[in-house]
Amino acid sequence: MTAVTDPVATWRGVLGQDAAVRTFTSALAGDQVAHAWLLVGPSGVGQREAARALAAALNCPVSDDPAVGCGTCSTCERIARGAHPAVLDFEPEGQFHVVDAVRSEWIPAATRTMTEGRRKVLRIVAADRMNEGAQNAFLKVLEEPPASVVWLLDVEEDGLLLDTIVSRCRRVDFVPWTPDAMATLAERLGIPPDDRAARVRAAMGSPDRLRDLADPELAEARWRHLAIVSELAERGPGAVVPMAKELVAWSRTRSAALKEVHAGEMERLEEAYGVERDQGWPPGVKQRLTKRFERLERQEQRRALGMLLDDLASYLRDLLAVSAGADPSTLVNVDHQSALARDVERMTLPDVVAGLGAVERCREAFERNGAPELQIERLLLALSLPLYRP
Repeated sequence: MTAVTDPVATWRGVLGQDAAVRTFTSALAGDQVAHAWLLVGPSGVGQREAARALAAALNCPVSDDPAVGCGTCSTCERIARGAHPAVLDFEPEGQFHVVDAVRSEWIPAATRTMTEGRRKVLRIVAADRMNEGAQNAFLKVLEEPPASVVWLLDVEEDGLLLDTIVSRCRRVDFVPWTPDAMATLAERLGIPPDDRAARVRAAMGSPDRLRDLADPELAEARWRHLAIVSELAERGPGAVVPMAKELVAWSRTRSAALKEVHAGEMERLEEAYGVERDQGWPPGVKQRLTKRFERLERQEQRRALGMLLDDLASYLRDLLAVSAGADPSTLVNVDHQSALARDVERMTLPDVVAGLGAVERCREAFERNGAPELQIERLLLALSLPLYRP
């Protein structure tokens, strides 16, 4: 089977969210697109794809249908890749969105004159993680919205936002994916039938996670992460430093791979703009793209480290389940039952609980921009000490 992995900027790319798609397409068809939308639901269930589909519908120069972009023109293809100024995602750099980001990035992006396209779609990922200062600064933008801007605010629940922000947004609910929808996506992604059920289970209901597991490199990384407990039990604390170096180096390869993608995107844009010897860029475009790509590359390394922690936490939770005599079919990592059966004999219940606490402390340190290698060393050391019995 051929994997369906190429991004698209049409509503057919927003899977499992039929009601949300109808809301957006109806607003587009009636020329009633609100200036701000609240996307309420679990993260990673189609919000990113909806942002791109909306941006394509608003900016496609080819489509005769106001509710959908053509999906194949240069504008739609660039929007699908997230490489068009008509669509921007703002993710928290640490634990929160802070006021400096609102003032230095969000407001300039909203007020800047467009050099391409008709309307911008600016998406705030995890908008419920805006701190109080960021919310107050952002509210001023919502009170006087530029006509060319549509804001999308991703939240898991709206109770953490100011009422004055919520009241200025139109709400759209995004629902969790059903197991059948996840299985369908696994098939479309080209995941081998023998591995499909295990990877769907490992994705824990997240389409984004399932897409990651369709990537052979990330699927292999998951196996590496799930072997950490067994390896520490066999090699002991002496393995901590080299393992930490290896894991952090892997996270950097993810960032480096994205950097290569961005370099290719810059080359395509240079050709499109007729740039020669760095001359010919529209004012400020190259600088903004460079800054944006650098931010995305930093975020990709953090995302990779987050995958490591998610995998390790899922394994430790499975150890708790096995120790409690849970049905094997309820495990997240159903393809690691033999390792779990072995490791559950090596760790006491308090050791596993303490390990989960160490994972969460490491996650919090990353959100505070703690040094990755040092934090991973601390985590691995905390896990290794009760495990190793020479």
